[in-house]
Amino acid sequence: MHTKDKIIRQFGITSKYKGYRYLLDAIHIAAENYDECLKVTKDIYPVIAHKYGVTKVSVERDIRTVIEKCWDNNKAYLQELSGCKLLRCPSNSEFIDIIAYTVYRNT
Repeated sequence: MHTKDKIIRQFGITSKYKGYRYLLDAIHIAAENYDECLKVTKDIYPVIAHKYGVTKVSVERDIRTVIEKCWDNNKAYLQELSGCKLLRCPSNSEFIDIIAYTVYRNT
């Protein structure tokens, strides 16, 4: 079974990154509501920002930092999860969707 924590750790990412928890929460929200059309900036970031007492901008930036590290550390695994060749680092919403879909279809 693919858990979001296990997937993210496959990229060499741990809780030492602030964005680690934010990303796990974003994936959780997206996977739980996968059948709905959620907007990352309107439906996900504000929830996470409120939970941690930070700004939406901080949430977006810290998630982006973690995603860039994931890309640098293990592009092959990310391409395997996405099911297609990725020519560039995915955006926050693309990355969240790839991982949320993996979690969603394996639950």
